[in-house]
Amino acid sequence: MRIGIVGAGEVAVRHIEGLLAAGAAIAGVAEPVEERRRAFQEKHGVPLGVSDYRLLLASSEIDTVLILTPHALHVSMAVEALRAGKHVICEKPMATSTEDCDRMLEAARSSKRALLVTHSLREDFFCRFAIERVRAGGAGRLIAGSFRWFTDELARLEAPGNWKGTKQLSGGGVLIDGGCHVADLANALFGRARRVHAFGRRLVATRDAVAEDTASLSIEYESGAIVSCLLGFTAGSNHRGPGGFSAGMFADIHGTEAHIEGGYWIREGAWRRWAIERRGGEPDRAHEPDEPVRLGQIDFALVRALRGEAPPPLTALDARNAVAVVDAAYLSLATDRVAEVDWRDDAE
Repeated sequence: MRIGIVGAGEVAVRHIEGLLAAGAAIAGVAEPVEERRRAFQEKHGVPLGVSDYRLLLASSEIDTVLILTPHALHVSMAVEALRAGKHVICEKPMATSTEDCDRMLEAARSSKRALLVTHSLREDFFCRFAIERVRAGGAGRLIAGSFRWFTDELARLEAPGNWKGTKQLSGGGVLIDGGCHVADLANALFGRARRVHAFGRRLVATRDAVAEDTASLSIEYESGAIVSCLLGFTAGSNHRGPGGFSAGMFADIHGTEAHIEGGYWIREGAWRRWAIERRGGEPDRAHEPDEPVRLGQIDFALVRALRGEAPPPLTALDARNAVAVVDAAYLSLATDRVAEVDWRDDAE
């Protein structure tokens, strides 16, 4: 598999390890900033470097495109790539609106090319553990859940000209950025989302271009289960040392037969990942991964899926429905009301 990467910014380095481990070749990179493009080519031995991504789409040396650009650019680039006959792997969120996600799905259907989205939490230890246990019936009927997701993005939110957290290029703040992560995980566990009530605002960042940096949402599922999510773009700063970085997610899944808690935490480059099962009258069962954290685990899984070696951890439709939950959250914010989720099923 020969991959062309669109965007050689900070996030690109997180994908390289997984792509190479899966046996993919990085055949080209498109990056308008010449210094960044040349540095990326030199570091990773990439033969083709271009300023315009359309030159990657025209290259016969590339069969798959990995899109790592600001969120608002995903839809146009993905649709062009699919129509050019390329398979597409797109960074999350799939797009900044449900309508744009549907455009991407239609382009994939009509071009008969694959479209996949890098929701990295699907390959996280706790998420895989919880999904496996829940789908096997180990927790009984799910009744409630909670997620606390936080990161340490204040420096980027305050940097003049940075697109992170801006309505124009990011599509919003922490709701679209972190909210799509937890919405996808909650959907994978709880099923079809029905309604959302959300709160959020900019509480820490000072740049006017930045949208909400702190938010919460409650999701009601068709089963009647309720999930609460707390999202923070800047709360990770309370967990790090000077000049460091911290981020994480803590989750609780409550079922009629068991409670599953766990998550991940990165602090100063060190990871902790865990899961705990609790059942009435029994000792707690703690679980930790045997293998070390590897960057790009989701990329490794998606390349394998494109080759037909394993099913993908999630489908583009799953990624679309995560955006549908986020769309409902933003509608709730705008109207101060509960908003319906524009869910889409395979049969539609």
